[in-house]
Amino acid sequence: MVTLLLAFRLSPLLLLLLTALVVAADDGGTDAAALLRLKESFSDPTGALEAWSASSPSVPCDETDPWPGVQCYNGVLVGLRLAHMNLSGTFDFAALAHLPGLHSVNLKRNNFSGPLPASLATVRSLRALYLSYNSFSGSVPGDVLTNMRWLKKLYLDNNNLTGPLPADAIADAPRLLELHLENNRIEGPVPPFLPASLRLFNVSHNSLTGVIPTGVAARYNASAFAGNPGLCGAQGSDPDACAAEPAPEPMPPPTPADYLAVEKETSVVVVIGIILLVILLVTGAMVLMLRQDERNSRSPAWDYPGASAGSGKAVVASTGPQAAEMVAVDVAGGSSSHGGSRGGRRMGEFVLMSEDSVAFGLPELMKASAEVLGNGTLGSAYKAAMRNGVTVAVKRMRDMNRVGRDEFEQHLLMLGELRHPNVLPPIGYHYRKEEKLIVSEYMPRGSLLYVLHGDQSPNRVILDWPARMRVAVGVARGMAFLHETLGIPAGRLVSMDGADFDAPPPPPPHGNLKSGNILLDVDLEPRLVDYGFFPLVNSAQAPQAMFAFRSPEGATRGVVSARSDVYCLGVVLLELVTGRFPSQYLLSARGGTDVVHWSAAAVAEGGERELVDPAVAAGGGDAAVRLLRVGVHCASAEPECRPSMAEAAWMVEEIAAAGAS
Repeated sequence: MVTLLLAFRLSPLLLLLLTALVVAADDGGTDAAALLRLKESFSDPTGALEAWSASSPSVPCDETDPWPGVQCYNGVLVGLRLAHMNLSGTFDFAALAHLPGLHSVNLKRNNFSGPLPASLATVRSLRALYLSYNSFSGSVPGDVLTNMRWLKKLYLDNNNLTGPLPADAIADAPRLLELHLENNRIEGPVPPFLPASLRLFNVSHNSLTGVIPTGVAARYNASAFAGNPGLCGAQGSDPDACAAEPAPEPMPPPTPADYLAVEKETSVVVVIGIILLVILLVTGAMVLMLRQDERNSRSPAWDYPGASAGSGKAVVASTGPQAAEMVAVDVAGGSSSHGGSRGGRRMGEFVLMSEDSVAFGLPELMKASAEVLGNGTLGSAYKAAMRNGVTVAVKRMRDMNRVGRDEFEQHLLMLGELRHPNVLPPIGYHYRKEEKLIVSEYMPRGSLLYVLHGDQSPNRVILDWPARMRVAVGVARGMAFLHETLGIPAGRLVSMDGADFDAPPPPPPHGNLKSGNILLDVDLEPRLVDYGFFPLVNSAQAPQAMFAFRSPEGATRGVVSARSDVYCLGVVLLELVTGRFPSQYLLSARGGTDVVHWSAAAVAEGGERELVDPAVAAGGGDAAVRLLRVGVHCASAEPECRPSMAEAAWMVEEIAAAGAS
């Protein structure tokens, strides 16, 4: 069909549209055939991919029943997340070569061994390839970097790779952002030239030798080269240790164009710097946890229908500030299991994922003294104080039947690996088709929304400017971490005639950022919740349940992306500076302050200082004005005018650092 169209010389645009329709019409069969061929090439002893079958009634990207480990967006197969599945064998990458929408493959923590397959470089559409924590041997494949011209992230750490680094291939990688090679047995020198785009480079704990080229050493922290006894010249090392070594040819200084290109790329180095600064700066008060005003209501809602007979009804007394909503996250890596044996302990009908928690199950939860914390858009939250002294927060989830049990459990088990000081993971879950329970650590201070607007008690927490600035930093760092960990690189699809066109934008990694979903622990450290629900929430309910749809593009076109999260961050920053309750949080147009338009108008007229909350105006000064400008930038009406999340975090971090100096 395409050949005939070409022969008649139809317009390129018409040809592109018709080609896309042909590809889309055949996606289900093409995807299934590729995945079945892939499955045949490796061993699956636990049956994690049993649903990958020619007799399956669904296609891989079925909206209601997708195949496990498959990540799709609008019916397009964009990722494979096959971590922690005990897979082994040869892995036939060539099976995936004809899937132009495939951007990410994750095989972390499996049992693959031997040389990296020669077919690896055939999947030219990849943006991210994660092969960490296997037993791959042989040399680092230069042809992967040479042929995968769109590749941004390559993780080969914690394997048994040997031989020298492919210096020319690394230097010529046009879009490479992250290269992880630590904890291998790689030999030889550090390449003298690295691409300007490369923001994260780690070759620690190998067998490298010689002097680190001056230009390379200046760009990366000494930890990137640690654990190589024969290597010298890292930042902060003894200059005399390299005196006997010949001076390598220095890297040419980056051009202005290089700096511009680097600024446009998201960067893990920025995120790592942010995390390190948080640890140094966060010493005191911070902000967390709202609870909407049900303090005087009493509800029997904790009489959960999934409890076994005789478990009893808990006493529900709403006596404290309402909590924000609990979370489930889709993270690179993970596995699915009905029994919960991988990544959690099955306690009857309840799966406990935290190894550090005192053992408890569904009967203990049902008998707990429960307090209503809040009724959010995704479900109701409770504080459950069990008789064993353990207190947890429990969220009863609604509208989360977009995927089946396997996919739901995979998301929750994947979340068990997520670790960040400003992100709150779940510690257990209970699955029922009609309703789910997700259990998390209880945060005693409430949410940022509650602290700023809801608590009117005499002993309420007052957030001064340093506390608000620390909250802004913590939230920005947590969001940058989620975008780096959960984000799928947006790219381009390639049509049959070789032309390329924009791929559909991946969903926002958080999707529901607002001050009510920023909880505070006992030290007022912010902890993000309610992130990563897009793969689980029913499509029809998502526009009402997920705050990302309040962004201009979500409200007018029903389309959201990672930049919608940036808009939500902008609203939170403006809320912190002005102290006003944003009207954006309300489904109706009544109530609150339109902090976005109000602040944008003030910036245009030079009246930013008039908007700063009087309670912190004396301490905020120029920092408050600068943070308000960042909030306005993040909340720009057009997504392409907003910064990336990593760039936004860097701007917030820079304001905090300037204020501390």
